[in-house]
Amino acid sequence: MDERNSCKRASPLNFLGQHLCAALSFAVVFILFAAGATYLLLKHGRPGHWANSARQILPVSAAPSLPEFREIVGTFEKRQTIAYALAKQGLSLALINQIIDCARPIYNLGKIREGQSYWLSFTRDGYFRNFRYPVDDERYLTVYHDEARDRLVPVMKNFAYETRVEPVSAVINNSLFSTILEIGERDQLALGLADIFGSDIDFYTDIQKGDSFKVLIEKKYLNGQFAKYGAIQAAAFKNKQKLLTGFRFQDENGKPAYFGPEGKSLKRSFLKSPLKFARITSTFSLARWHPILKVLRPHLGVDYAAQVGTPVQAVGDGVVTSCGNSGGSGNMVRIRHSGRYESMYLHLSRIAVKSGARVSQGQVIGYVGSTGLSTGPHLDFRVLHNGKPVNPLKVISPPGAPVSPRLFGSFAALRDKLNDQLRMTNNELNQMP
Repeated sequence: MDERNSCKRASPLNFLGQHLCAALSFAVVFILFAAGATYLLLKHGRPGHWANSARQILPVSAAPSLPEFREIVGTFEKRQTIAYALAKQGLSLALINQIIDCARPIYNLGKIREGQSYWLSFTRDGYFRNFRYPVDDERYLTVYHDEARDRLVPVMKNFAYETRVEPVSAVINNSLFSTILEIGERDQLALGLADIFGSDIDFYTDIQKGDSFKVLIEKKYLNGQFAKYGAIQAAAFKNKQKLLTGFRFQDENGKPAYFGPEGKSLKRSFLKSPLKFARITSTFSLARWHPILKVLRPHLGVDYAAQVGTPVQAVGDGVVTSCGNSGGSGNMVRIRHSGRYESMYLHLSRIAVKSGARVSQGQVIGYVGSTGLSTGPHLDFRVLHNGKPVNPLKVISPPGAPVSPRLFGSFAALRDKLNDQLRMTNNELNQMP
């Protein structure tokens, strides 16, 4: 009998044992499966919820996303060129030259300012994406890589400011400057008030404790943070119990100016002072003791003490008839105005205009110094009328043109709206009518 036949003819006992083992194995598997299913039912409820429950217990964790770009913020240091600054950030000389060359038609990057920040952006792979540089407080230059054309493109863009008109008010305790800083505002607000009311108020000699002001001023925000002031829309200043109010309105030529409630211009032919904030140390006199020459002699002007470098402004529109060194008068600028008036600015440290130039009221024409016969930094300011010296503090200056009858209706509507907003400012200033 061969082996195959012997395997087929196994004994009944062996056959029964084999089937019993198989049955027991199946029973064990079935019991384990039932136990597992019962556990899931008890823990998670109906079978239809298993998939959702499993996802909640064992979430598939996604790989953390990497930032698309990497940005570097730098600051130009003293006497640092753009090439040197960008090379320190890892840019190649060839790329730096490409940035400078392509930007040149719209901005010369050789004019970078010390202390100014700049931004560099790179792709995740480390390739140059763009360079950004604020040209001024309104615009910024960006040079970016156009991937589609594989070239650098320069663009001048405006900052996306959010502008809000907000009220600011205070009672003056010491000086206008210190009061404005105490209430958390910036000194530019004081300069703005001086621009509006400078023809009627000398903001050094006329300001008293207890004076007060209200303004509606534009505040510009960038990314939610206050960045700078815009224009003052309306202002009220109470000085020595006298209330002055001004409203911003475009004049006949479309130029913004400030007018009183009746439409009269707040701008006069002459400002009360060539310095916005300065202290008078010597007045007009026909016989003053000269501190250097030690003799009595006329002092045909008004001396204002101020730090070297303080801007000096033209008191009125006119033409520069002469400028330069003038012996004992030091560096001097002389301006001819209408009505046969002339103004003179002596002892300047630096002159900012040229002879023959036409200047506007408020334009900076030089800076306070101590050149010539001078004991310290100050401005000697003089006025001539018909060629003869007159006391600058007593010059009666006629006002500018009022709002035209054609535009008065529009002015009145704007005035009333702004005036209502002024009255809604701090209750602290309710004493102001």
